[in-house]
Amino acid sequence: MRPYFFTIAWMVFGLCACKKNAPTQRPPCDSQEVVIPQDTSFLSTPLVIPTQLIEDKLNRAIRQDILHDDDFENKKKNGKKDNFKLKVSRLGDIQVTWKDNVAKYQVPLQVLVERQIVSKDVLRLSKSLALKTEFSLQVVFETTLDVGENWKLQPQTKFYSFSWLSEVKALGGLIDLKKLVERRMLKQMPQVLYNMDSTIAANVRLDRAIGKVWLNIQKPIRINKKEEIVWLKVHPIRFEMGTITTEKGNLMIQGRLSATTETLLGEDPVHTTDSTLPPLVKRKKLPDEAYIYMLSEIPFSDINEIIGRKLAGKTFDLPGHKIKVKNAEVWGCGPNLMIHLAVQGDAKGDIYLQGTPKYEPDSQRIVIQNFEFEVKTEEFLMASADWLLHDTFKEQVKSALSLELADKIAQIPTKIMEGIERGNAGKKMDIIIEKWDFKPQQIWVRPTDIATLVIVNAKARIELEKI
Repeated sequence: MRPYFFTIAWMVFGLCACKKNAPTQRPPCDSQEVVIPQDTSFLSTPLVIPTQLIEDKLNRAIRQDILHDDDFENKKKNGKKDNFKLKVSRLGDIQVTWKDNVAKYQVPLQVLVERQIVSKDVLRLSKSLALKTEFSLQVVFETTLDVGENWKLQPQTKFYSFSWLSEVKALGGLIDLKKLVERRMLKQMPQVLYNMDSTIAANVRLDRAIGKVWLNIQKPIRINKKEEIVWLKVHPIRFEMGTITTEKGNLMIQGRLSATTETLLGEDPVHTTDSTLPPLVKRKKLPDEAYIYMLSEIPFSDINEIIGRKLAGKTFDLPGHKIKVKNAEVWGCGPNLMIHLAVQGDAKGDIYLQGTPKYEPDSQRIVIQNFEFEVKTEEFLMASADWLLHDTFKEQVKSALSLELADKIAQIPTKIMEGIERGNAGKKMDIIIEKWDFKPQQIWVRPTDIATLVIVNAKARIELEKI
């Protein structure tokens, strides 16, 4: 009985020895410090301020009564009383049209004129005798706009023309007051122009609008909501301004924002903001396109989700053998990607391969170069399953590992814009992307993700929704 038992035990041991399992322990990784160079991004974009916003602001800011002189006793240059009262009120809304940086305002006015004929002191009357008439006219002003280093508007308004909307006569048309009124209004014009410039500068606060954009653009923008939460952080450096022109009747300021970007991880990443709006730098001309130096990060959680769909449950038919992948996982190991396959079938256990990722511009994919079995896995396969060492298996796995970047990177601008729109900056402006061409340049493997340097050439425009 004992010899028979030992014979069976020896056969079982021999069978198990022939069917060794692949190594189960993860291969060690050399730690490396990944230093990704930083460069400045330039976002050149027209800042469009709709004329309707400016009209609404002016109509709210400029009071209904523009001029009110209700005293006959005002002195002329020669020291005599002017015997004249004048009240000027807005008859309707101010309308604005643009030509480059010059705004033309059309203001309909209601004018009430009183010309004293006899003073109450002369005839000892309780009231003086005066001619009184009311009429309307339209006054046109022109304002040349500039922006100072402090981002405040510097308006220079001048009188352009009168346009009479009604007759200017008294005593049943016997007395024509037109020239008298024109002289009087022209005399008061310097004060009117000063008041208009002061009102525009005080109420159309471009510095406040840009200041809030400057502050809000520094707040991290969430671009990934999955297990590893990723945020884009913009560090603005300066604003530059080019020409002031018009587009479709709206004011358009050519601007450029210089900034660096970084990504932050975590539910609520620690960050700092600089609330000080830097001085405006003026340029004669700025380019129309944006150059953005952006780091795109693809977490291994995302990569493993893709790899799992491609490889988990996949059966590899090799000459005379079959193996099935139960699950697959990828992680960073120094400068390489490490790939783990848990397999069953004619080979059972854990297989480890490694390779170096590289961007392939024609297909817009990350492909694996120098793709080989890990050393201990290769030693095991040479001893027990050398048929797996053939290139057929490696090439099939390598093909499954190539990652399509185009869709992922193309989502970046949309996610950034969504982040801005959800934030406070979105309440002030609307960003319209007209062109977005991205070109991945270099790839780095890090412990938690693959980082891809992407150069973006874009064309965008910013429309203020509130000033």
